[in-house]
Amino acid sequence: MGALVTGVAGCLLAAFVALAVHVHLAGSRLDSIEDPPRALTLIVERTMDLDDALTRAAMWERRFYELTVTDGRNELDEAIAWYEELSDAIPGDPGVQVRLAVLYGEAGRIDEVLDTVERWRARGDSARADVLAAAYLDAPLDGALGRLRETAARMLEPGWFRDRLLLRLADRAGDSTAREAIVTSARARTAPLLRRVRALTAAELIVLGLGLAGLVIIFRGRPVRVDSALVPPPWRLGEGLVVLVRGGGGGVLVLVAVYFVGRWRGPNDPLLATLSMPLMYAPLLWLARRRLFAPAGVGLARGLGWVPAPGGWRALAWTIALLVGMGTATDLALGFLSEATHMSAHWTEWFDEDLAWGGPLIAGASLLGTVVFAPVFEEIVFRGMLYATLRRRLAWPIAATLSAAIFAIAHGYGAAGFGSVFLSGLLWAIAYERTGSLLPNMAAHILNNVAAALGVLLLLRG
Repeated sequence: MGALVTGVAGCLLAAFVALAVHVHLAGSRLDSIEDPPRALTLIVERTMDLDDALTRAAMWERRFYELTVTDGRNELDEAIAWYEELSDAIPGDPGVQVRLAVLYGEAGRIDEVLDTVERWRARGDSARADVLAAAYLDAPLDGALGRLRETAARMLEPGWFRDRLLLRLADRAGDSTAREAIVTSARARTAPLLRRVRALTAAELIVLGLGLAGLVIIFRGRPVRVDSALVPPPWRLGEGLVVLVRGGGGGVLVLVAVYFVGRWRGPNDPLLATLSMPLMYAPLLWLARRRLFAPAGVGLARGLGWVPAPGGWRALAWTIALLVGMGTATDLALGFLSEATHMSAHWTEWFDEDLAWGGPLIAGASLLGTVVFAPVFEEIVFRGMLYATLRRRLAWPIAATLSAAIFAIAHGYGAAGFGSVFLSGLLWAIAYERTGSLLPNMAAHILNNVAAALGVLLLLRG
């Protein structure tokens, strides 16, 4: 009977993974976004605004931002590639076509601008074609500057794209007054972004300093043991894998139930969104407590090292500081690597519509899932159970590498995102081994996700 239950759970889990892989490979990455044109416009406009604002900042600030936020990539080229992808996915969308044409013009890709103008004229859209030709192809103005400005204002909402068109027209007409008004308005719009990114930069520098302090303290021989989690565990490898498979299958059933409840209650239900993640992990936690930890005579809290031993609080603080600092240092290193290899994460991998423009309840539910539930449950599953189970038979470097790879694959990111998640998983597995507690990992994971959520909230929302 036990083998049958495990087999059914394994089939459910395999079917869920196969479906996720099929959707990921067969569909476009844009399918994960409900309103891709609106989302990409928001990202590109805020990114370009911030680039303009950083021209007023010190060189080191710009460089730090490039490495930690943009991975050292060329913003304009990246925006063009993303808009070309969006244009292929939604052909004929006028807003997408206009913005892509502006990006081509700003990049000096005149052949593409000319091709766009000719296509617009061929289909009778001469008004927009005239604006683009006047702005980027040096077409004669013939006293039509006022009409062109009015058309440009109707084509695009206030923001970076409209400003670029109006600036080009002002330059063509030699209208310094209009140029100054546009630049002044843009500076007023971008000033809050510059303040926010400076606050983020200051926080990351503080984190780096704390990480260095933690490294110095640990190198001076201070103990790092926080508690005595079951690593390697007393349960057999096979028993641990059975619990993981059955718990995963149970989680799939919970997700199916949540899906049908969501169809009944309606989309974007904040309560359901908040409860879905803990409910999904509930079968696995119940099985782990009953079949793995209880036979060893401990509960989940003691078995996972959630209760620091006497004197373990200082080690906990030093280890958290070290892990968070190393996470920021890793981001910097990956920024240099991305810059050298021209490889970066796709915008859909980190964009969260609920955080960007969702209502307070929806954004709050998303935050709770991102910065609390996901770090806590992922650390329990991938370090407290998967890594620990692998340690029953494997040396810690192999178990850490294998569990980190599975952790990264489960996130479904591209190469750049995979590298970042893999290194984090590797670091947290080593920390679990050395400290005997999941608490440092959970704290570092939470702070890592808080930083990512703040990046979306401060740079994209409002």
